[in-house]
Amino acid sequence: MLAALAALCRNTLAAAALCGLTALGGMAAAQGPEGGGRGAGDGGPGGMGAGQHDRGGAAQGDAPVISAPRDPGRSAPSSAYAPTELGGVNSFAASDTPPTMDSFGFADAIPVVVELFTSQGCSSCPPADAMLATLSGEPGILPLSFHVDYWDYLGWADSFARPEFTARQERYARAAGEHAVYTPQLIVGGVDTAVSLGPAQLMALIDANRLAPAMVSVQREAGARGQVIELTPLSDLGGGVEILLVRYAPERAVEMTAGENRGRVVTYTNVVLSLDRLAEWDGAAPLRMTVSPDGPADDSFPTDTRHALLVQKELGGHGLPGPILAAIPLD
Repeated sequence: MLAALAALCRNTLAAAALCGLTALGGMAAAQGPEGGGRGAGDGGPGGMGAGQHDRGGAAQGDAPVISAPRDPGRSAPSSAYAPTELGGVNSFAASDTPPTMDSFGFADAIPVVVELFTSQGCSSCPPADAMLATLSGEPGILPLSFHVDYWDYLGWADSFARPEFTARQERYARAAGEHAVYTPQLIVGGVDTAVSLGPAQLMALIDANRLAPAMVSVQREAGARGQVIELTPLSDLGGGVEILLVRYAPERAVEMTAGENRGRVVTYTNVVLSLDRLAEWDGAAPLRMTVSPDGPADDSFPTDTRHALLVQKELGGHGLPGPILAAIPLD
């Protein structure tokens, strides 16, 4: 586990690693096996009651997100999101082993974050999980597996799923003006996505992010209390920025004994265990942080847990995720 202290210029900015992420509210959750979904204003775990608002103040009744279809055989909430069956370089192949992906050599660059929203209960996800695994050894890329919980009703409860990861995907959908979420979904740099991303299209998005002008510079050095990291804006960041601490397990193999993937063993890469908000930065002046170990490993965060900081813009004051400006591996 890590703790962080942050200072903006000479003023202390309150920031501390949380043991668990406090739910910031969500929208519609998964439909049940009878097809009855929770509406955007429904209460219950991961949701909020009628009349409540999310962190950005938007009413939950606005543009609800549909998280799961009525038909458990479909992997997307509507035909618009259904995986293509045509195959080829820009769609998921039937095999779990995708083609090797080539990329530019950016070993010293700030990593591009590739988020995969996936589920152990989704029969369309293993090829995407395998494709993400090929990125783990690529320099300049930070792949992360976020497991969602809206397929748990299909007979297999995802052991890595957390409602806040589902809520993160829903906020991405709202930021993009979409009204449904689906698996598998890949999001590159916090902004770029497409239905049925294949290796060629994914690498094109990654390389485009690498070549985009940097918005912040990152400097780091070892200090007496841990790593000292300084972020400096290189231009007007145009609003608030979140500093997020992500904890993830490098690799986990899971045997499914029920559900759509029954009888399969799937290996997952960089499985996100928690995503905690450490601080908010206005981006007007340099931000200096000291990050240090805090506490021994436990069942929630085993000894091989890795850590990274994500520096991500917030969109329009509504608490919606925007571009990831920097990713800083800490291990």
